[in-house]
Order: sequence, then structure tokens, then C-alpha cells
Amino acid sequence: MIEALWDVYEYDEFDECRRLYRDDFMFCTANLYLYPKPSSIIWNKIQEYSQHPRHYDRRTKEVGQCFPISLMPHNDMQYKNISNIMEAHLSEDAWQKYKLNSSVEVMECLSTIQSNIDFWRINGVADVLFICCFIAIILMVLLATAQDKIKSFYILIPAASSVVKAFSLAHNIPKLMQRNRKSMPKLDHLDGIRTIVTMIILLSHSSIPLIKMPLQNVAQIEMQFDNPLFSVAMAVNTYMVQLFFVLGGFLLAVTILDHKHTNKIGTLQFLWMRIKHRLIRILPPYLFVILFHASWYPKLIDGPIGYRFKDYCVKNWWTNILFLNNYIHPKEPCIQFAWYLGADFQLYLIGTILMILIIRNPNQAKIIYITMVLFALSIPAITIYVNKTDATVIFILRYILQEIRTLPYYIKVYIPFETNAGNYFFGMLAGNVYFIYKNNDMAFERLNLNMLFLSGGGFFVMMNFLTILLPEDHLVCPSIVLAIFGTLLKCAWGVFPSILILYLAFKNPPSRLSSILCHPLFGFLSKFSFTIYLVQYGVVYTVYRHVTYTLMYNSFTILYFTVLITSITLSIAFLLHTCLELPLHSLFGRNDPGQRHKQQ
Repeated sequence: MIEALWDVYEYDEFDECRRLYRDDFMFCTANLYLYPKPSSIIWNKIQEYSQHPRHYDRRTKEVGQCFPISLMPHNDMQYKNISNIMEAHLSEDAWQKYKLNSSVEVMECLSTIQSNIDFWRINGVADVLFICCFIAIILMVLLATAQDKIKSFYILIPAASSVVKAFSLAHNIPKLMQRNRKSMPKLDHLDGIRTIVTMIILLSHSSIPLIKMPLQNVAQIEMQFDNPLFSVAMAVNTYMVQLFFVLGGFLLAVTILDHKHTNKIGTLQFLWMRIKHRLIRILPPYLFVILFHASWYPKLIDGPIGYRFKDYCVKNWWTNILFLNNYIHPKEPCIQFAWYLGADFQLYLIGTILMILIIRNPNQAKIIYITMVLFALSIPAITIYVNKTDATVIFILRYILQEIRTLPYYIKVYIPFETNAGNYFFGMLAGNVYFIYKNNDMAFERLNLNMLFLSGGGFFVMMNFLTILLPEDHLVCPSIVLAIFGTLLKCAWGVFPSILILYLAFKNPPSRLSSILCHPLFGFLSKFSFTIYLVQYGVVYTVYRHVTYTLMYNSFTILYFTVLITSITLSIAFLLHTCLELPLHSLFGRNDPGQRHKQQ
């Protein structure tokens, strides 16, 4: 078989190269490309096999080779000499195996000097700024915790007591075990849903980059890709983030309706207070993580393999601060996973305005609801059809090996706010229903939630399993059928979770699932779910950027990287939440309009 004849990856041991030659080596990676030869039976077989969207391209080969610099006769010609040596060796190998000509392109060369770059060397203002912020946060937390125990600071400077309490670990650690929504009865299960979604996304992001790494057994992993259920797994992985949009829309509607009788509900001041509270909630840890990625993160790399994972915070950090990173430079993102934060903030603004209109114009509420549903059902379909994209993110290996952001569906449908607004709207509609029936003991029967749960769940399962029938590669012409299927599949991830939230809220007595989701452990983890999402990108790719050898794709490798990344992510997220997010929110988040209404 073709897959058994030609290795996709062939790497020398980088660590062994560095150990043997120390100050006298250069390690280069290169791609070998076979030239077409229609008269060759072997070439035609290679061509046919490689054109399958879920197969590695056997027409190319990625190679990493170690070269002692002393073997290079002229220092100023080292790169050219290495290129010639690699081309001669690899081309001869290709000719002996297949009788095919080839060319070689040197991709990256890592010398002794480059591999010994001092991580602690300060290169710019961003490096200094991050160190200053990091030290300031640590000192503030330590001093606040100590002063909180001594209490003397309160007497000397009474105004500083709020700062001490905000940064004191003695005050912040107990807060992690408190319930999030004391004023929202029957919604404790939302913590469980948020935590489970966060962990699934983290586990998924921890293992997917393995596919991009140099692997020793690509033939075995291709067999997994050919499994029909792989399409269902791709759909689950693609749309899991939609549950965040549903939860965001639901909580937005409930919190605004909770103080709809305030006089300022329809004023610009109210809108500004909502925006300000939102920014206070998310900006401090977000800015801290962006600053890290723009300063020290590029230095966190070891060996030639890690250069395949690129981040663009050094030049595109400003798109994240403006929350426009899902539109501006989406192919060169700063923190790729942060597209969700841009889309979510945009939907937060639109959702707040819609809720104000609904409250101020109750007679027009039904029209607004219908418009929201029509928008959810039409915009994804129109976008898919007009841009000739796939119905969903289908697994085409050539895009995965580059970056998923090179997939047309990702740019046109997956990350824009308008194509995600539908599920945010479904969450808002569920929030309105919850607010109307929250004090009604017959809400479960009135809403016929048993029937809605069964029908919604059946529709959800059916749409996801129908992805098995989708084309394996792009279609040349746009398809109305695929456009409709794509929008229904996306909506299924908004409609059913919305029904599930109401089902668990109004089920009396509470279901076993609701009891599990209300477990204190989920409440604890949900507190820093936002910081988990923030730091996971840096942790995931820092780990993979330090791999210096080819990997065997198997259960042990997946488990090893998943456990390592998850444990590091949870630790850093916990510290970021308790030392930065929670203190600053305690200090500056007191003027939330919802909190002020509750106090009144």
C-alpha cells in the first residue's frame, strides 16, 4: 500500500544532535515535493491516495536533519550548502524508491545560537511592562493577605481596607465556594453546564494539535479519520462553543428583566453601565493574557517543530482589545480561541439593546421575538450559500495541517457574530420564558417541557448524526440543501440547550441530572471558567512548542498531553482568577446596575 511505502515525516533526534555537537550544529527542516509523472503507475497511485481529503499528502515529505557546522566549508554559504546537501540526499532517496524526480524546500534552520536564546533576555517595552504587572499583582496579593490578618492597615489608612479585602486570599478563597446566583432561583445547574462545556473544550483543544505534529504512525490515524462517526465527533467539537452563546443570551435576558422597573432601563446611562460592568469583568485578565502573548510567549519554544504554531499578538494585539478580532486579521489572530470573546461582546451589545427595546415597548415584543427567530434561521443559510462554503466544519486534513482558520467556513460562518447570533437569541428567548414563569409552580406543565425536551432532543441527535452523509470535500457549486442543513444544525445547538435549561429549572422534583449539575465542585470550577478559556491557548501551544521529537499517535500520548495541559491550565486559571479577576471585579464592579437595583 502507498501509505506503507512513504513516510510523511522523517526527523533526526534534535536532542541527540544538540547533545553530540553542542556548539557546532545546525538543525534544518525541509519539505520534499515529488514531481508529477503521469506515465508512472506509482505516481498515479500516490496521486489518487493523496487527493482524499482525510489522507496525508504522500506527494510531500517533511524532513528534519542535523548538520555539524564544521562540515560546512564556508560560513557565509552554510544555508546554501545545507540546502544542496538535503536536496541531493532526499532526491536520491525518492528516485531509488519511486523513480520520480523531486525538489526540496528548506523551511527552517535552527543553529546553536538560536537554540540557546536566553528566555530571560528583555527585548522591549512589552517585556518590561509584563514583568512590572506580574510583580505588582504578586506583591499586592501577598501584602493584602498579610495586612488582612494583621488588621493594622485599616487603622492607618481606612480607605485602603477595600483594596486589602479585594486582594486578600483570605477573603477571595472562600468566595469560590459561594453560589453565583443567589437572586436567581432554580438556576444553579447553569454552573454545571458551563463547567462541563469548558472542560470539554479544554480537552478537545489539548488533543487536536497532535494531528499537526510529526507522527510516526500516520497510516493508523488515517484509519480513525475514515470512521463514519468521526463526522459526528467533528460536529460536537465544532458547536460545543455554541452553548456559551446560549448561556450568555439566557443570563443577559434574566439579569436585565430582573430590574426592568428601574427608571433608567431605557437610557444611554443604563446601556453604558452595562457595558462598563462587562468590561470591568473581562478586560483585566484579558489584557494581562494579551500582554503575555505579545511579550514573553514567543520565547517559549524549543526545537524546530514548534515553529509550526504561530501567534500574532506582537502585531495584532489591538484587534482583541477592540473586540474586533473575529473580523480584523482573522487569519493572523492574536490568541486564536479569543475570536469567541469578540463575537460574545458584540452579541452582548446587540442583546442588551434588544432587551431594552422589549422592555420599553412591550407591545412590539412579539415582533422582536419573531425577527430574532427569523434571523437565526436565515443568516447562516444565506452566508453558507453566498460564500459557497460547507454546511459545517468538515474534516479536510490539508486545512488542519495548516491552520483551521484557513478553512473558508471558519472565516465566513464560524467566527462572525451575525452567524452566531441565532443561538444567542435562542438563549435570550429562553431567559424571557424563565422570567415569566419563574414563580409559577405549574410552569413545567404549562410549557409542556416533557414534549419539548423529547422533540428537541430527537431533533438535536438527528441533525448531528446526519453529518455522516455530508460530502467529504468542498463542492464546486453552492448548494441550497447544504445551506439549509447547515443552519438547522447550528440552530439545533441553540434550541435544545435552551429547552434543557428550562427543563432543569422547572422540573419538580429536580431530576438526577440537575442534582449532579448543582454539585459544589461544578460551582467551584465555574468561577474561573473564563480564565480557563483565556489561558488554555497559551498553555496548549507552549507544551507542543517544546516537543522536539516525532510522536506516536495512540491513547497513551493523547492521555499524557491532555492530563499535562489540563493540570497546568487549571492551576494558572485559578491563580489568575483569585489574584486578578476577582480582586478587580470586587473593587470596580460594585456599581453594576443590577447590584444597585437589588440593594434598593
